Amino acid sequence: MSKMKSKKYIIIPACIILILAVLCAVIIPRLPQKEVAEYDYTAEKLSRVDFDNSFKAFVLAGESILYVNEKSSAVVITDDSSKVVFNSHSESAARNKLAYILGVTLRDEKGNSYIMNSVAENNFKVSSEKQNDVTITFELKDHNGEVIAQALSVKFYEENGGIKVEIDTRKVVLKDGFCIEKISILPGLFSENNPKGDCFYTVPDGCGAEVDLTASSPKSYSKTLDVYGSDITFSKYSQGAGLPCFSMTKGRSMLTAIIENGDALSSLYVSHNKKTGGNLYNTFTVTPYGRVDGRLVKGESYEGVLSQTYYFTSSGNNDYNTVASLMRDNLIRRGYLPSEMSDAFVDYPFFITAIGSGNGKKNDVYTSFENASEIIALLKARGVRSIALRFAGAGDKGLDSGASGSNKISSVLGGEKEYNKLCQVAEANNSSVWMDIDIALKPSANGKNSVDAYEIFREYLAKDSVKSDAVTYNSVYSNISKNYKAASKLESANVCVNDLSQTLYTDVMGKVNRQEALENLGEKLQAFGVNGNLMLSAPAVYLMNQADAVFTVSQSASLDEYAGTTVVPLLQMVLHGSVCYGSEPINLFEDSQDAVLKAVEYGACPSFVFTYDNCNILDYGVYATQTARFYSSAKKMLPLMDMKITSHEKVLSGVYKVTYDFNKVVYVNYNPSVVEVNGILVSAKDFVII
Repeated sequence: MSKMKSKKYIIIPACIILILAVLCAVIIPRLPQKEVAEYDYTAEKLSRVDFDNSFKAFVLAGESILYVNEKSSAVVITDDSSKVVFNSHSESAARNKLAYILGVTLRDEKGNSYIMNSVAENNFKVSSEKQNDVTITFELKDHNGEVIAQALSVKFYEENGGIKVEIDTRKVVLKDGFCIEKISILPGLFSENNPKGDCFYTVPDGCGAEVDLTASSPKSYSKTLDVYGSDITFSKYSQGAGLPCFSMTKGRSMLTAIIENGDALSSLYVSHNKKTGGNLYNTFTVTPYGRVDGRLVKGESYEGVLSQTYYFTSSGNNDYNTVASLMRDNLIRRGYLPSEMSDAFVDYPFFITAIGSGNGKKNDVYTSFENASEIIALLKARGVRSIALRFAGAGDKGLDSGASGSNKISSVLGGEKEYNKLCQVAEANNSSVWMDIDIALKPSANGKNSVDAYEIFREYLAKDSVKSDAVTYNSVYSNISKNYKAASKLESANVCVNDLSQTLYTDVMGKVNRQEALENLGEKLQAFGVNGNLMLSAPAVYLMNQADAVFTVSQSASLDEYAGTTVVPLLQMVLHGSVCYGSEPINLFEDSQDAVLKAVEYGACPSFVFTYDNCNILDYGVYATQTARFYSSAKKMLPLMDMKITSHEKVLSGVYKVTYDFNKVVYVNYNPSVVEVNGILVSAKDFVII
């Protein structure tokens, strides 16, 4: 009896400690339930500052010169030859209330926000320690004159031919109880109300978009694009921007911004006025705040350098081709993008997604592993030399498996034995199998969040969307390990990471910010390259250096619905020659012939999504002969797979010219009749390689 009592006295305190620890973990990051206040300390009226002799040149980088007005803190970027000026305090910026160097949102310990900009108190100093650099340091006060933030230094200097601007958040001195929520640097630099001549924004929306600022729009619009996807921990999800860059073109001059340090914290704000003009700038979210179960929750603050680099070019025709070249070089230099193609594909692959099961039950099977083996064999017999088959819904609950069950192979599809047979059939036919896995998302118990990694599949399967929540960050690490171990036991250890391709999220309880998540996940996912290969279902650019291929790269942009927007292959131009990637599924388009031409134009391997049974819309049998015919045409692109795309342009109505390394050129003709371009005849609904 005494021993039993002794155990009770040991166990009870331990349980109490554990319960308290859990409660603290839940309660501490959450702010009081009552509504928080918002205080606006921004200047009520902003004045333009014209570029004149009162500006002093501080930084010379390539073609560009950075000038600073020491009386107003206004910044100008221009060059000696061009009359085009990018001015942080222009008339347009002042009219849009963006004429300032620095916009800052601070929060106190109660969650109240304090919105401020650098001209509200006009308290700053300009200093230069050496040639080719300048620092502007600000002090921000409330209406009572009390200092809330000081030593807020914005530094400009030359690097890699560009003008780099940075803020080190570790050096900022804040009033006790305060933190930085958001910072915007030079938001007025890309503000234009009355554009003249050619004037465009290049935005990394979807595959890429060019916004004509001279085009009138039926209504004004604005959009926020979260770089690398949004934070679903805070019940927020959007496709986001795939690349950390944006640009503005005025005539023959262009200013391109590449976001470097703090890219995962970035959101791009783009707007278009009802008539003409608009705004474009980046905001860093240093400390995330959001709603979880109706309560305001504070995430972990980023402590480090925030920076972006501006490249001014004024020679030649500047457009999205220039942005793509700058972005590609930057990503390779930073180690995000491999400089050479993976050797995972020695032949031109046809990308096929086979949908296994919807919910893992016997009466809900669309394609078994045996069925998938038959698809590969039949397509090979029809002349398809190589197939990359992504198997979606192979987990124990099919498409509904989520992160916890995606590593358990479904028995109703044939189990591990049949899956291994499928891998053997693929290898014998010069093909490969990639099992879809989820690492970060789990089916939502209450259905509140809007993320569904298989939403497009469910739409064509006539199934209800399954909404998902983010698992904890520690669970992400654990899920990577579980899937790695499970894949290592199979005939093929190739995996396609499905959910991390579409979003990047923090972990409020785990004290992990987005920048740390980006770095940690990229490092952890390298494990999949040990025994097999790694594919991404969508282009999570921050993971590209670990990936052998991307199954689907978007060919559209969300801004396309607005007047004056042209969809461009900005993302494809950045990836081509470094990563093999597929098109959007050909058989989900009304005109499959045009869809194949679009894949060729965008340098993508054509992609299909199939079921073997129970779904007429995606039924493999309907498309088998057509698929082989499309492959026979598209495989001519094989010699160009490892080449960079150096330019893309529209040369005639319905005709596009794509230039690769070594002056290889592809003309794509969407017209129903033959066309002649530069003495080259291109057949109707066809392409030609020169």
